[in-house]
Amino acid sequence: MRWSLLLLLVSSLLFPPLLLADTKGWQLFQQSQDAVRNHNFDVSYVVFKGEQVTSFRWLHGVHQEQQLEQLVPMDVDGIDILRKGKVVYYLTPERPVLITLSSYIKELPSLLYQPVADLKQLYDPVSGSVSQMGGRSAQLLRLTAFHPGRLSYWLWLDVETGFPLRIDTVAEGHQLLERWQVTHMLLSPQLPEALKALLDLPLPQPDKQHLQPVATPPQASNIELAWLPSGFKQVEDPLVVPSLGVPLLHYWLLSDGLHQVSVFVQKPNRQPAQAYRDGATTIYVHSTEQFDVTVIGPVTLEIARQIAAAVRYD
Repeated sequence: MRWSLLLLLVSSLLFPPLLLADTKGWQLFQQSQDAVRNHNFDVSYVVFKGEQVTSFRWLHGVHQEQQLEQLVPMDVDGIDILRKGKVVYYLTPERPVLITLSSYIKELPSLLYQPVADLKQLYDPVSGSVSQMGGRSAQLLRLTAFHPGRLSYWLWLDVETGFPLRIDTVAEGHQLLERWQVTHMLLSPQLPEALKALLDLPLPQPDKQHLQPVATPPQASNIELAWLPSGFKQVEDPLVVPSLGVPLLHYWLLSDGLHQVSVFVQKPNRQPAQAYRDGATTIYVHSTEQFDVTVIGPVTLEIARQIAAAVRYD
């Protein structure tokens, strides 16, 4: 009896602070999501992937309860991306406008737009110290993955507004894979001038074709994927089937709600296994006598290997 009372006392002393820390972490994260949805801002940021550095200008505003957004590459020839409400336009010179339906621009950090309830199943939030970043006070928030092999995130949030100033994508052992960092930020009560032109810009409206799958690859009925990483599920009828430039025997799109992993099966080339890393994205090619498997997505190399090894004839 005495031991039971002692354990109860210890539990009452330990668990409330843990619960409070968890609540504070998710409150900080929710504040960062609210900042990118509800503020008018003109932001410049850079993305570091190994030795590769790219920079962008990101404008966002709210007009008559509708979000307007623009993402512009600054140092390379790229695609100008616009969003009005839930319609996203990809504009390239001398090409037709590509239209997709989404409540955010997919080229931005998807972490900032996923439901907190879903992220709670994947990560443990721990708030850290406050430091100076670009002349602003930044609160560190670590989202540590529950499952081995899953990538984690370290966020530095502006203390005053909650706006994300930096996001590091890290593997186990705190290995930095990719960094997203704000270099200039201007928040305003008014819609940014550059976005006002979007209000009258003639843009095509989406039709039924944007609500249907673009393509369906051939599905060999005797090929199966026998294993999925913890928390991942197969996406039924993905809206876009990417192409590797060769005929496909099978294709799966896997998702844990935040990350997406593509699995391609092609005829065999009988080449040695190959592995590449593009920032947080792993590209792994596994060859057998029966087929080649290519895994592309933000997972560790070991997880990519396990996915490829799980593709087999049933």
